Amino acid sequence: MASHPESRPGPTPWGPLTILVVAAAFGLLAGLVEVGSHGVRRLVFHRILAFGNDFVWMTPLGEMLAFLAVAVLVALVSLLVRPLRRPAVILALFGALAAFAPLLLAEKIHKAAAAVLALGIGVGLARALAPRADAVARGARRAVPVVLAVLAILGVTMVGRRMRAGASESAARATGPNVLLLVLDTVRAWDIGWMGYYRPTTPKLARWVGEGATFNRVLSTSPWTAPSHGSMFTGHLPTEISINWDTPLDDRQPTLAEVLRTAGYTTGGFVGNYRYAGSATGLDRGFDHYDDYPVTLEQVLRSAQIPARIFTLRGLAERLGERRILHGGADAADLNRRFLDWVSKKGDRPFFGFINYFEGHAPYLPPAPWDSLFLRDRDERAERYWDAIAQVYGPGPFPREFLRETRDAYDGSIAYLDFQIDSLLAVLQQRGLLQNTIVIITSDHGEHFGEHGLIQHGSSLYLPVLNVPLAIRAPGRVPAGRAITEATSLRNLAATVLDLTGVANPGLPGHSMMRYFGPDSAAVQPDTLYAAVDFNRLLPKWPSNQPVLRGDMRTVTIDSLQYILNGDGQEQLFNNGRDFWQVRNLVGMPEFQDPLQTHRTAIRPLLPPSPRQP
Repeated sequence: MASHPESRPGPTPWGPLTILVVAAAFGLLAGLVEVGSHGVRRLVFHRILAFGNDFVWMTPLGEMLAFLAVAVLVALVSLLVRPLRRPAVILALFGALAAFAPLLLAEKIHKAAAAVLALGIGVGLARALAPRADAVARGARRAVPVVLAVLAILGVTMVGRRMRAGASESAARATGPNVLLLVLDTVRAWDIGWMGYYRPTTPKLARWVGEGATFNRVLSTSPWTAPSHGSMFTGHLPTEISINWDTPLDDRQPTLAEVLRTAGYTTGGFVGNYRYAGSATGLDRGFDHYDDYPVTLEQVLRSAQIPARIFTLRGLAERLGERRILHGGADAADLNRRFLDWVSKKGDRPFFGFINYFEGHAPYLPPAPWDSLFLRDRDERAERYWDAIAQVYGPGPFPREFLRETRDAYDGSIAYLDFQIDSLLAVLQQRGLLQNTIVIITSDHGEHFGEHGLIQHGSSLYLPVLNVPLAIRAPGRVPAGRAITEATSLRNLAATVLDLTGVANPGLPGHSMMRYFGPDSAAVQPDTLYAAVDFNRLLPKWPSNQPVLRGDMRTVTIDSLQYILNGDGQEQLFNNGRDFWQVRNLVGMPEFQDPLQTHRTAIRPLLPPSPRQP
């Protein structure tokens, strides 16, 4: 007689080792699905990814490690709670996790909805696969080693290729000077000691820049990293190049690194701001060696959705506990070490080195003793600044103590960079390289600390986020001790480097700043300075007074008059020479109607047919 269906034995409970193997298989599966999604986003939709090229092997490995961590906990608990060892329970749990990880990539699906959907998928998988539990376990035991072997080969190949990347293969043999471009990410001119700031944030750099020329009225082309770097590298305005919030730099325009490499230079980039200056942004074009995301266990975990979310929660918890950690950036000392190691192996060609330092970016976390160098500095000059903020802009959304402490930490970060860059230049001098090296120190954009009721950057086109420091030290090429007061733009940087090195300019736009040192410098016509920032739907919506939330913004500055056109059509005109705080809007003043019209005409090249509105 046939046995009754209910009397058939169920699948054999899984032991701890089987649970670990099945969890690893689901983790690898989830990671591979994520890799496919990232590949489509990058190759088909041309979007910037939040990690480097190693995601193709790091992401599956990161998810597998996260799943294994859960599996270890489950396996230990299952020794006491035997029902947890049932295949249906294990398949439902890790099936749900495997579905949840890729669903986190969908921006339009709420995380709670993604969790519910993933749970349903996990239960459905368990119902389908539990009757075949033994076959699933065997398949996992066979697949996991094979996939791990493929990932290992891929990882070793990619890392090895990057480590072997070295000198340019150009047939040209450059004989010009070395070039070292140092970008202090997010460091505004207002907090630079050599530019008159009352705090000694740059005492060591003051000596180095005193051996060259400083520029006191330099404006960036954008209030955030990616398009600003794009302008520095191509000479083009942000509206003329593709790079933006989620779009990388394409190959329509040549870059400074490409031109120098073609001329025979060895080119190397070392990036602290992984997210918006890393290789995924396209800013690496023309560099023989580009060093951004590190190959570390932490980066492996950050490349996968499940562990990356755990890191985010940990960072939030540590911030709440006043123990903040650095996110998404390399330490200046480490960048210097890697750069110097590269220089020592580059061969006999002149180099173009680019270093992007991240310490000036929020959350402003320099190491001791710089972390407390200016903390709670209560001298009279500091208090006058905060009194002026309150008086000029009125009560803003941020408490005075918060603004004070964040700027104290910010200034400490700049002082730490001062120490590290001084150390770097000292080593180059000891090696005999500095005398024949053009050193350019600048920033990509600035930062708000309560001005106009704003903090951080990317949300306006006011002076605090556009006015950046610039110093050029080039013995025998740039006169020492010169301070240039004429207004200029960071877009002129590429043309200036080519002029200084003697490399022919193939058409990179911009005006060389060497014109300020020639015999006809007094007759130099002032630059028309442009800047732009686009609306981004992913920007935080608080505080609600951020101008960029009204749509794409454009600005043009002619001499001392800056005209800002907001996305909602509102116009602002400021005399930056007389109104440094940009409080008095001159648009309605009868005596400024002619210059207002001039600025309206000048800004037209920045305006698309239909500006994007939020």
